[in-house]
Amino acid sequence: MKQLEDHEAFETSSLIGHSARVYALYYKDGLLCTGSDDLSAKLWDVSTGQCVYGIQTHTCAAVKFDEQKLVTGSFDNTVACWEWSSGARTQHFRGHTGAVFSVDYNDELDILVSGSADFTVKVWALSAGTCLNTLTGHTEWVTKVVLQKCKVKSLLHSPGDYILLSADKYEIKIWPIGREINCKCLKTLSVSEDRSICLQPRLHFDGKYIVCSSALGLYQWDFASYDILRVIKTPEIANLALLGFGDVFALLFDNRYLYIMDLRTESLISRWPLPEYRKSKRGSSFLAGEASWLNGLDGHNDTGLVFATSMPDHSIHLVLWKEHG
Repeated sequence: MKQLEDHEAFETSSLIGHSARVYALYYKDGLLCTGSDDLSAKLWDVSTGQCVYGIQTHTCAAVKFDEQKLVTGSFDNTVACWEWSSGARTQHFRGHTGAVFSVDYNDELDILVSGSADFTVKVWALSAGTCLNTLTGHTEWVTKVVLQKCKVKSLLHSPGDYILLSADKYEIKIWPIGREINCKCLKTLSVSEDRSICLQPRLHFDGKYIVCSSALGLYQWDFASYDILRVIKTPEIANLALLGFGDVFALLFDNRYLYIMDLRTESLISRWPLPEYRKSKRGSSFLAGEASWLNGLDGHNDTGLVFATSMPDHSIHLVLWKEHG
């Protein structure tokens, strides 16, 4: 805590290898995936800075991966699935009529979801590549889709149910993901009825709470009731975007600094300078790394990646916990 308060807890490094701008980032278990306009995606080991895989793709607006495969949403209006080991495209999902800005998938359900500039969300059979459903109702670009297991009981769902969230710049929509094809939107959340206030990209949903930042502050909804649990309205927070949210800390940032808020006191306890980077409107070109420390520092979880963003020179700027803090 003292190192955080003295702004001395972090260090930085860079990943260099792309030859055009990087639009899409995804982090998981010490690995960072980058999707670039140079028509390639790379998988990096954050601890060593080594590029583990590099494969030829289409233009990437969104990426998500696991050990075997990479899923990419593209500015060419399609989604594709690739095998890391061979670089082969194993599936191509065609049907959107605008750029695909967000993808998520679940192997257990064999489902892929995609959000697009055509204002729709599509649900696909992951292995077969067929479109199962098109969800309409958004009136803006769908910039985020999240497929997540519900952890609370409510009138509309039980723990263990899979839930789909989709967001545009004004609204968050909640959908059931079940067997029914014609699924209806369960609920629409927004911070202003008259659309005067935009939601900032990143949407946080952990199965219990939905959190999103806006010019009015940081909004936290209870997923069991859909009620607003709390709005954090500190003077500094108006222009901050949300990166991560836990039981104890939230990670936020603006154009100049990374900030850590202690949620118990709602005060900013630390900041870290950021270089001049590209903050994409959709939130695809920056992300938070390891998340467990947001639920409280335990003496072991202050390691690894804190934050990554793509830079104008096509490199990736990393903020890491100091190795021997």
